[in-house]
Amino acid sequence: MKKTSYNKATLIRELAFSAGITQKKARFVLDALTHIAYREAADDGFSIPGICRLDVIKRKPRRMKNPQTGETILIAEHNALRVRALKAAREAVTPQPENLVTVLPDEPRVPVELEDFSNAISFRCKKCGQEIEAPHAAVGVEAQCPACGAPIIVPAASEPGTLHGPAPAAAPAAQPAAPAPSQAAPELSGPPQQPPPAQPPAAGMAEQKARGGQTIRIDLAALGFAAPDEPAGAKTLPPKRMLSFFCKNCRQEIEAPADMAGTSSECPSCGVSFEVPFFSDPGTLHGSDLDTKKPGDADLKDIRARTIRIEVPDDF
Repeated sequence: MKKTSYNKATLIRELAFSAGITQKKARFVLDALTHIAYREAADDGFSIPGICRLDVIKRKPRRMKNPQTGETILIAEHNALRVRALKAAREAVTPQPENLVTVLPDEPRVPVELEDFSNAISFRCKKCGQEIEAPHAAVGVEAQCPACGAPIIVPAASEPGTLHGPAPAAAPAAQPAAPAPSQAAPELSGPPQQPPPAQPPAAGMAEQKARGGQTIRIDLAALGFAAPDEPAGAKTLPPKRMLSFFCKNCRQEIEAPADMAGTSSECPSCGVSFEVPFFSDPGTLHGSDLDTKKPGDADLKDIRARTIRIEVPDDF
C-alpha cells in the first residue's frame, strides 16, 4: 500500500496538535513564516532555525546548448535563489558514519619542469620546414609553429638531421665501373694511392651546433601550458583561435578570442552592443579568404593595423 504524502494540511494539523492551538491559528503562523522568509531572503538572506538558509546570489553569464535543437544559447547575468541546508538538518536527516573518511598516505609527486631543455626534442614544421626545439615534458602537446602558426604536435623522438636527432644516413657512394676485359688498365709507377681519410666526428658536431642557432624553442609558459596531474600522454594544448568580424553599426573590424563566441559585448568604436559570431567574416583578418597569405604580406599588415581586439572579460 502506498504511503500517504505529507502535505500542507497534514503539517497544519500536526502543528496545531503540538502547540495546542486551533488549525486556523497554525495556518496563520505558517503563512506568516512564508511571507517573512520571502521578504528577508531577497534582502540579506533568511535562516529558518535548524532547517535551511535562503539567500540571493548573482549568476555569471554562461553558454548552454538547447537539448531539443542543439543550438548554443547565452544566458545573461541574473540573480538566483540559493537554498542551503543547515548543519543541524544534515546531521539529523543523514547522520554521517564514523568511518566515512579514510586517510591515505600521500603519494610522492615528481615535479615537471616545463623549461628543462636538457632532454629536449627537435623536429621540423610540416608546413614551413622550420626546425623547432621543445622539452621532453611537451611530448604529445598540440601547439602552433612559432614561424608560420601552423598546428604542430610535439613528437616523442627527435627527427633525423635536426639539433637533437641522429645524423642523417649518408647516401652510398657510386662504385666506379669496371674496365672492359679487352682494354687493360695502364700500369702506373709509384706507390699505390690511399683512399681519402674519413671525416672526423667533430665536423658533424660543429654542423649541428651551427644549425642550433637557427632552431626556435617553444615557450610553453607563454602558450598557457601547465603540467597537469594526468600522465604525460594525456595532456593536450589546443591552439588558440581568434575570430574577426565587422560591427553591424559602424563597420569597424573587431578581433576577439574564440572563447567569446556567442557572448554579448560592445563595439570599442561606437559602443553598440553585438554578439560575437562563431566564424570570421570574409575579408577580415582571420577570414577564410586570407588563409593563403603569409604573415609578412602588406595586405595583412594593413588589416591588422585597422583591427581592434577585444579581450575576454575577467568575470566571464
